[in-house]
Amino acid sequence: MRRTCSRTLFLATVLLAGYLAAGAEEPEVGRFDSMIQAGQYADAQSALENYVAAHPDSWRAQYQLGYVYFRLQKIQPSLVSVCKSLVLNGNFSESHKILAYDLNILGRQELALHELDVAIKIDPASAESHYEIGRIYYERGSYLQSVQHLERAKALNPEFVRVYHNLGLAYSAIRENDRAAANFEEGLRRNAKQLHPSAWPLIDYGTHFNLQSNFERARDLLLESIKIEDKWDTAYNELSKAYRGLGQTSEAIEALRHAAGLNPSKAEYHYVLARLLTQTHQTEEAKLELARYQQDHDAGAFQTKTRP
Repeated sequence: MRRTCSRTLFLATVLLAGYLAAGAEEPEVGRFDSMIQAGQYADAQSALENYVAAHPDSWRAQYQLGYVYFRLQKIQPSLVSVCKSLVLNGNFSESHKILAYDLNILGRQELALHELDVAIKIDPASAESHYEIGRIYYERGSYLQSVQHLERAKALNPEFVRVYHNLGLAYSAIRENDRAAANFEEGLRRNAKQLHPSAWPLIDYGTHFNLQSNFERARDLLLESIKIEDKWDTAYNELSKAYRGLGQTSEAIEALRHAAGLNPSKAEYHYVLARLLTQTHQTEEAKLELARYQQDHDAGAFQTKTRP
């Protein structure tokens, strides 16, 4: 349940149905909505930028533009557009929610929680808002509060696949392992039925098994996750831990090299690599990794790649 810019990057998937009713007032809004739902974010960005330049008082278009920027990982422009939308109409829950996502990515968790609270007051049935609060509380180490909001998200939308493996992590953190396993297993089952399964249920379950010292099961899940998606450094880092637990040092080094290659600014990877290389008498390479660790450590570069 990692986030940085994401934590995690969590992508909103639902636009309020009221958009469709806005056609009589702003006919272009429906067209933009169709482009967004089709995933045509670059085209929608260009069209919306032109539209809001001519119609700066359209809160719907300002929101849509902020949403598109968010999906394109343009966080500062997203924040600006969503704020403009909220100035024009502060009673739209989706605007508060996307603003919260932006703020969380920028490291402003308290402000993000405030915006999510507002979003829930406007739309109490928002599973996504409860889910995001649960993720933030998990990252802050407030695991009981994380469980509370994630359970609420699951109750509101039992088909919300992502909530299950995140609940598994939260229950694992409070050592309720039976509930953790039940949610992980349900998450895997539901994930497998998706048109495009996510690697994260497997990564998170593998992380859980590493914490339980069940390194063989962790390894198998993490290798399966990499077959689905090989761009997440967390998967390779956890795979390295599993290999280390199994006493397979060469494989652990190779997995951690992948992690460091995907996220070279994370100092921890270079430090552990230096230790593993020293253990295997690869002294010169160990020195290079230690130097990289020191450089990143001095710069305060402890960043993780964004996850959805």
